[in-house]
Amino acid sequence: MLLKHTTPKDSLKNLLPAGWATALKIAGGYLLAGLLWILLSDRLVAVFITDPTALTRLQTFKGLIFVLITGLLLFFLLWRHLRTLRRAEEQVFLAAQGISAEIGDAFFTSLAAYLAQALNSDCALIAAFEDEEKHQARTIAFWRDGAIGDNFDFALKGSACSALHTSESCWCPNGVANRQEADHPFSRMQIEGCLALGLRDTRQRLLGVVLVMSRQPMGQKKTAESLLRIFASRAASELERRAAEKKMLRMAYYDELTGLPNQQMFREGFDAALGRARQSGSQLALIYLDFDRFKTIVRTLGHRHGRQVLQLTAERLSQQMDGQGLLAHLDGDEFALCLPQVNSVEDVQGFIAQLLAAIKIPLNVVGHELYVTASIGVAVFPHDGQDSETLLRNADVAMSRAKALGRNNVQFFNPEMSRASFQTLVLENRLHRAMERDEFVLLYQPQLDLSRGTLSGMEALICWTQEGRSQFSPSEFIPLAEETGLIDPLGEWILLSACEQNRLWQQAGLPPQRVAVNVSARQFYHRDIAALVARVLRETGLDPRWLALEITESVLFRDISETVRTLEKLRDLGVHLIIDDFGTGYSSLSYLKNFPVGTLKIDQSFIAGIPDDRGACTITTAVVAMAHHLKMSVVAEGVETAAQKAFLAEAGCDKMQGYLFSPPLRSDAFADLLERSAA
Repeated sequence: MLLKHTTPKDSLKNLLPAGWATALKIAGGYLLAGLLWILLSDRLVAVFITDPTALTRLQTFKGLIFVLITGLLLFFLLWRHLRTLRRAEEQVFLAAQGISAEIGDAFFTSLAAYLAQALNSDCALIAAFEDEEKHQARTIAFWRDGAIGDNFDFALKGSACSALHTSESCWCPNGVANRQEADHPFSRMQIEGCLALGLRDTRQRLLGVVLVMSRQPMGQKKTAESLLRIFASRAASELERRAAEKKMLRMAYYDELTGLPNQQMFREGFDAALGRARQSGSQLALIYLDFDRFKTIVRTLGHRHGRQVLQLTAERLSQQMDGQGLLAHLDGDEFALCLPQVNSVEDVQGFIAQLLAAIKIPLNVVGHELYVTASIGVAVFPHDGQDSETLLRNADVAMSRAKALGRNNVQFFNPEMSRASFQTLVLENRLHRAMERDEFVLLYQPQLDLSRGTLSGMEALICWTQEGRSQFSPSEFIPLAEETGLIDPLGEWILLSACEQNRLWQQAGLPPQRVAVNVSARQFYHRDIAALVARVLRETGLDPRWLALEITESVLFRDISETVRTLEKLRDLGVHLIIDDFGTGYSSLSYLKNFPVGTLKIDQSFIAGIPDDRGACTITTAVVAMAHHLKMSVVAEGVETAAQKAFLAEAGCDKMQGYLFSPPLRSDAFADLLERSAA
């Protein structure tokens, strides 16, 4: 239903008496008095005066009497008009004062007072709706009997103002008490008459209501409604401004996805909680929670369902908080919880156990049950830090430690974690400088053909040497390089250097050998690895058959369809493909046969148990047989004893790599080995 919109200008016009109507009233009154005098004056004089002499004398003064009577009539009519005009001017003045009042709560209080005064009402209020259905309203300002009253809630439905949902105004001159329930606030105030207008925004959506009420029947609807419209227009504008500010404030302090406080609000609330804990001498726990493998969930289900997982989990966390402490969604899949007035570590452990139990309940997403786990770090005030910055950092360190220990567990902060975290930071800084200072060197570990006993290929291994330390193990810095993104330039440098060196050996007349280069998970999924390999081969001039790429088993099975597409692109380039560390991941043999892979590399953890560990021997023999059945060759790495070599040769393993044959060599030493093998 479209409502007719009345502007404040129209309302002001209605307040003031119309000029032509007033002039017509005065002229009509004067004309009527004149006609009556002309028609009736002689007859009236003849009835009351019979003396001819007195009658003649009175006829002389009849004109003066007419002027006197009509003058008094004019005075009365003008006085009455001016009084009405002055009253209207006072009302307009009061309206102008209300419109030009201050903003905020003070504005609404002043406005309610002006309303009651201008309309001579017992009560006036301005209320805003608190629910989307516009059924429940709460007063913003309430003026009652010349003083500010307490704000209260009231239902629009069932009251004398219920028609505001479909009408622009609601007029009830009397009998208000009989039109609503006895316990309604208006009934308790003994209201008899009321006038209400809906407060609407520029799109005519109902925001609230402005209402004047009297304990006596109300009259003069036109004048009262015209004045009220002026106030209603200003109040609606102010309500709309407040709603916009409230929305902006919520955007600044609340997470749009989960509805929880965001990082900014959490920091402010956490600082306040710390202040209270200092004053009371109590403990406070900060819990840092991060979901495990959330990126895998997003990659598998898509961003929309990933967001749904966050929303559902946020609801569960909120239920566990049960109004105690503070819960916030910081970023991505990270949440922070603040528990005030903690008595003991056991209390925190009990609460976290409830959290984990709630999280472990499967989520229903796209018709499937989804299980999620979380890694949690805890820092306790005052033992683990005196300020919010330190506590947040230490809780984050503890959470990272939980991730490193296999995820899905809880770690309380201890100083050893901080020292380890500091060492990681130092290592990261050194890693950045190492790229700039050319501190990385490639070593080449040769591989032995077990059936022929000759050199057959090599693996390029990176070595980091630095002044004051001979070298860093790749297991120390490669995971950190992946985490920081340095693996991208580092991996490209390894690939380029290995291909370039292999090409130089061939140009020097040395026998060609295939060089194997490791590819990280980040390189494989976050970069176009096929395009990178093609460019490097083009720049170095190396024939693709002399390059092999080693990809770990766990990387290949993250996204089967994407893996197959990428491997096919690399195969089409002519590059040989190797599955590294085979047997340590979660392989599916049904998928393995679909991969365009030429070689399986048995992880050294199995080789180390040969020949004494029957399980390792059985697995190794089975892998060799399976690989040959799939037309793949097999390389065993980490071979260090003659007994291991003999067993592998008997099992039919194609190649071996390890210190028994040769340690990793620098390029010049490997060139010497190539010369000796060719002799």
